[in-house]
Amino acid sequence: MWEIRFNSRVHGPIHDGRMARWVKEYEHDVASALADSAKDTWVNNLKTSIRHPTPYYWTRIDKREIDSNRYEVHDHGIVYGAWLETGQYTPRRRFEGYHAELRAKEEARAKRGNIARRILRRYRSEGKLR
Repeated sequence: MWEIRFNSRVHGPIHDGRMARWVKEYEHDVASALADSAKDTWVNNLKTSIRHPTPYYWTRIDKREIDSNRYEVHDHGIVYGAWLETGQYTPRRRFEGYHAELRAKEEARAKRGNIARRILRRYRSEGKLR
């Protein structure tokens, strides 16, 4: 039988908690930037799709922080938001809907890696998260 012993000293950002703080800040910044991008895309989709635009609806689209690294992009529950998104069929007319929110979600998924990398580059240039 034999025993192995290892002793070490920890210095720097891991030991004093800076690394954990930087990771939390990074997650928060990425989530916030993703929410901003999704919100802007949703609004731009509406602006280019609506035939007779009035800005009330898209000025109500906003982001809300749920947790430190979670955001919700929403329209404040405006009743006709679902109709604008999905449309409806009536005997006289068929409105397909704009699908602006759905397109924004898809675009946000496609952009998320680039946004996260851009923010990570900024953190690295500041000497964080090497």
